[in-house]
Amino acid sequence: MYSVLIVDDELAIREGLAALLDWESLGYQVIDTAANAIEARHKYELYSPDLMIIDIRMPGRDGLELIQELRQADPGMHMMILSGYADFSYAQRALSFGIDNYLLKPVDEDELRLYLTGLSAELAVLAAQRKQDAAVKVWTREMLVQSLLMESSPQAPAAMEASVLESGLRWDSYQVVLIRLLLQDNADNGPSTVVKTRLAASFEEHGWGVVFALDSYLGVLLQPSYQKELVRKLMVQAIQEAVTAQGLECIITAGDMVDSLEEIPDSRQSALARMKEHFFYDEPGMIGPDSLKLKEGLPIRAEEAESRLASVAERLYFALDTGSTGVLSSLIGETGELMIAARYSEMAVKSRYVRIATSLINKLALQHKESVPQIGSVDEQIEQIYKFTSMPGLQRYVITLLEHYAGGIARDDMEVLIKRMLDLIHRHYDENLKLDTLADVFTYSSAYLGKLFKNSTGLSFNSYLDKVRMEKAKELLDQGCKIHQAASRVGFSDVDYFREKFKKLEGISPSDYRRKNSI
Repeated sequence: MYSVLIVDDELAIREGLAALLDWESLGYQVIDTAANAIEARHKYELYSPDLMIIDIRMPGRDGLELIQELRQADPGMHMMILSGYADFSYAQRALSFGIDNYLLKPVDEDELRLYLTGLSAELAVLAAQRKQDAAVKVWTREMLVQSLLMESSPQAPAAMEASVLESGLRWDSYQVVLIRLLLQDNADNGPSTVVKTRLAASFEEHGWGVVFALDSYLGVLLQPSYQKELVRKLMVQAIQEAVTAQGLECIITAGDMVDSLEEIPDSRQSALARMKEHFFYDEPGMIGPDSLKLKEGLPIRAEEAESRLASVAERLYFALDTGSTGVLSSLIGETGELMIAARYSEMAVKSRYVRIATSLINKLALQHKESVPQIGSVDEQIEQIYKFTSMPGLQRYVITLLEHYAGGIARDDMEVLIKRMLDLIHRHYDENLKLDTLADVFTYSSAYLGKLFKNSTGLSFNSYLDKVRMEKAKELLDQGCKIHQAASRVGFSDVDYFREKFKKLEGISPSDYRRKNSI
């Protein structure tokens, strides 16, 4: 199977060409695509494709520059260009660089198939020659590592054995480290090439291992060291410095230790698994075999998690409203534990925290219009949640954000605990207020808080809440509200229970009260 690399700055063209033909039936495989000349050169070096199909006009370095550069490096490289009618003069220049052919856009399927069929015979001769030369091929250390990582056979190919020994890669143990660069949207691979070059020089100098590029990751095959912890620390520092110098961030994961080169694909797989789960680790440096994922409780269903999250959000609001920010950390942590138990994905966790933070800030702003800090930039602040690469970091940010908005609220010197409770009742009588909830917020036992409240007001918490609710209900009934409407608006979901409470406290049923006061 002959390999093909497609180079075009338009995603639609790249995908369209890859899907245009049944490449395999013609003996070809589209091994990858590239969006620009820099990425194309990098992938050329990585794959050594049999054929490159190159767009002649691209932003930055265009196709002509790429073709000229590739031809100097590889006189025998097979290249075909894609050209628009307006680019015919470019196509003529490209012919002078020794390209095989050119295709006009939109690509004619039959024309491309005819060319590929003719090329197969020539490639077959080259493939036979390469096979003869394989035994004496000079491998670079990076090429050896890349080939071994992609090797499906349990044994390193015999053709590699001499090169492995010559390159000094027969070690007592091996460990694969993967580095994922957090590139900006639509960024090319320029920064990653610079990072890789810098790391390769540093790692070779210190004898830490072999730096390589594979798929969308940079990586390191670590060489064993007696100073394991020190080397690990210095290595992570070197990676972070190289990445930061390019104005980027990265995620670093290490695979399991293995005893032979033939097993390094296993080490890579375990590093990939940790990379996929990186959000659920609290590890500022490198996530490895000794790193612990965030605490996982017993699994719960998503419906139960949502119900319990709503309850936590309610306690969060009361904590913010009363200035009890000391409990924010435990409550935000509780939300995370619930989502982990419900097997929420990284994006689901971020979206839920966005909803919680948005709801709380908007509710505070509505309740404290004069004293909550200006929230003009709240959308930008909330959007930052999506950029965090770890759940603990995200949680710390949310806590700081909520403390900022809660800290600006003027609470009229409500330093006395009972006064703060009374204020809550009169402002939130229509919500699901419970003494247990307030006890959590104020960090008291519910029994002790209940005694304090009754000693101060002469009524139990629930009795006082019922009294406030009935006074509000009478006001609503006087205004012409129906009984079920009044019940709902003062916090009763069961209208029969409301009637029972009303009659017990007022000595008269709601309907009799309405008739009496309408006369």
